[in-house]
Amino acid sequence: MERYTSRQAASMLGISEEELRKALREQREDLPARDPEFPDLYPEDLVEALRSSLSRDKHPVAEERSETLASIFSVTSGKGGVGKTSLAVNLASEFSRRGYRTIVVDADLGLSNTHILAGLKPTKTLSDYLEKSADLAEIVNDGPCGVKYISGGSGVKEMADLDSAGRQSILDAIQELRPYCDLILLDTAAGVSKSVTDFVSISDHTLVVTTSNFAAIADAYGIIKIMVQDGYTNPMHLIINRVRSPEEAEQVYKKLKGCTERFLSFDLNWLGLLPEDNSVEGAVLKRSPFCETFPGSVATRYLKKLTTALERYLPTVPSNVS
Repeated sequence: MERYTSRQAASMLGISEEELRKALREQREDLPARDPEFPDLYPEDLVEALRSSLSRDKHPVAEERSETLASIFSVTSGKGGVGKTSLAVNLASEFSRRGYRTIVVDADLGLSNTHILAGLKPTKTLSDYLEKSADLAEIVNDGPCGVKYISGGSGVKEMADLDSAGRQSILDAIQELRPYCDLILLDTAAGVSKSVTDFVSISDHTLVVTTSNFAAIADAYGIIKIMVQDGYTNPMHLIINRVRSPEEAEQVYKKLKGCTERFLSFDLNWLGLLPEDNSVEGAVLKRSPFCETFPGSVATRYLKKLTTALERYLPTVPSNVS
């Protein structure tokens, strides 16, 4: 087992030697003992125990615990390629601009890309967390507009094939975040597998994203149907993306609402639309939220309307607004 001097141990923990001695005094009963033969050195297991203790003391999202738990919004679609991830990243940015402590969890396990749209290069992901090679604090990344991001890992087969125990570990981590932020956005994978429905099931609100494409509409109905049949009763809000006119969006909503009412006895809520706008693709190429890169765009104007519509469902006032 490796042993370190106080200077080395403090450096590894990112604290001063005085802070190291203070941490030892406060946590002495919970920590592994030092070897009597090397009383001035810190064994590796002691340093790791201190690291975990310090991580718990300083939460990765915020130091201050809120009395109200964060709301969880899942963003799902049924079909891929409808702009779900872009919406999640930009909604998070707009909520953060309004003072809400916001975190995005990329629940598209193994094929995550929220970090790409946010211009981030995470060194640690949920994959590392599940392998216990990183704690929760180490996989939280600071993104644009003050949003925090947790990546699900990209190109990781083990994450794509994650079993129920692994998914439960991630769900538990999400619950751990709730006292320390105002809003958690879950960007789910496309489809209707358990890797999708497990995350939707813990959400206070679900945002169903579709386009006017017939296959996208059918898949959106598919995810709604499965969730309702599984007993999901929380609100589900429809967002029509990449439409050419409000009339086109209204037609899509009427089709889906008619099906959910007739066959599922479920009231699908209309939230709003995002129009076709070249600035969205331009922002993707720049690896930045379009609401930040193109704040005057038509897409950003409609995004603000969506954010305002969702804001009324939040039980908290913005934590970062005095």
